[in-house]
Amino acid sequence: MINKLSFMGLVGLLGLLSIPTGDVRYCAFFTFFVFFGYLFTIEDELFTAYVRKAASTAFFLQTALFFIIYAGTVLIGDAAVFKAAFPLTFAAGMFVFICLLVIHEYREQRGVESGT
Repeated sequence: MINKLSFMGLVGLLGLLSIPTGDVRYCAFFTFFVFFGYLFTIEDELFTAYVRKAASTAFFLQTALFFIIYAGTVLIGDAAVFKAAFPLTFAAGMFVFICLLVIHEYREQRGVESGT
């Protein structure tokens, strides 16, 4: 059975836009290919709990960062700050999501290997 989380890896295909446009910022989408690693991971209750926990933390981080950036934009009065910093909130959220998911899986594998 294919894990549905692996379909997020298809977003990595947007990185191919860097070829016709010449804009290297599209290459950041290639990081989504990491989700193809979950293609044959068994989607049990524990895995679903890990995904929910990682996604919740990433969502609240993104919300807090968005608020900080929006407030900073209003205080500074320059919309260019928002335009430049807004993609960083998304990148930070995705980074935290991936890291937390990997940490949870690593701890689970270590626990299984040690027999606890």
